[in-house]
Amino acid sequence: MRKGRRTRKISISFNKRGLILCEGETEENYFKGLVSQEKYRRKFASIDVNIYKPKNHSPIGLVQHAKEQVKLAKRERNEYDFIWVVFDKDGHKGIPDAFEIARTNHPEIKIAYSCPCFEYFVLLHFERTTKHFAKCDDVISSIKKSGAISDYEKSSNLFSLLQSLMHKGLENSEWIAKQFNDEVASGERIYNLPAYSNIHILVNYLYSLV
Repeated sequence: MRKGRRTRKISISFNKRGLILCEGETEENYFKGLVSQEKYRRKFASIDVNIYKPKNHSPIGLVQHAKEQVKLAKRERNEYDFIWVVFDKDGHKGIPDAFEIARTNHPEIKIAYSCPCFEYFVLLHFERTTKHFAKCDDVISSIKKSGAISDYEKSSNLFSLLQSLMHKGLENSEWIAKQFNDEVASGERIYNLPAYSNIHILVNYLYSLV
């Protein structure tokens, strides 16, 4: 009688382990598109980054879920190297509390934030502006009117559409953040600013890993 072959266990070693929790499908699809793009697919394969939209995706819900995942990772002795939550202003309650909870957590939970919504970051790929938008629909209207993405849908996979303009988008996102350096230095919180995006920080961080 022949003995059955033993199955060899394949051990995969990751350089980094990360968690990115997103408020909406647009953000989730964007960052999933970033880490799965053909050009860097093999390099990103060495990074274990989990990107998803949890059930409670309010700002506080995202931060609380991140805290729970951090505790779970510690119990399993498989801790995260980086933890980010991605959300925007867009009429949400509890944003100041979400920022404070994230800041005081150990390790700190990083926040990629845009005002009034993630679509503001999208718009910055096509124009440099500090315009204050009262609601997200107004930002989407500007995107459509520009002719850049005339059939824009909030949950569409934007990464492939924006990829060729990424340098401009990241540059303008950094630029808009710098426009309010004086206010922030004086103690103003970024969630009280009329327009804002620091999405470039998370995007640049991800690229720094490869």
